[in-house]
Amino acid sequence: MAIHCKIDKPLTSYVARHSFANCLKQKGVATEIISGSLGYQNLAITEAYLKDMDNSVLDAASALLL
Repeated sequence: MAIHCKIDKPLTSYVARHSFANCLKQKGVATEIISGSLGYQNLAITEAYLKDMDNSVLDAASALLL
């Protein structure tokens, strides 16, 4: 799939889950729904997962300015 889409980074199930959760969050989907979609039983795990994504998005945006 990566070759077909001309993506030069490895695509893994983690990348797919991360992208899926990030897209849902950006669309305003409730954390509880995202948590259930990922199969997590504990909402705190999803909140921590989404918080890490927030930091990576901010870091990437900040890097554009440097």
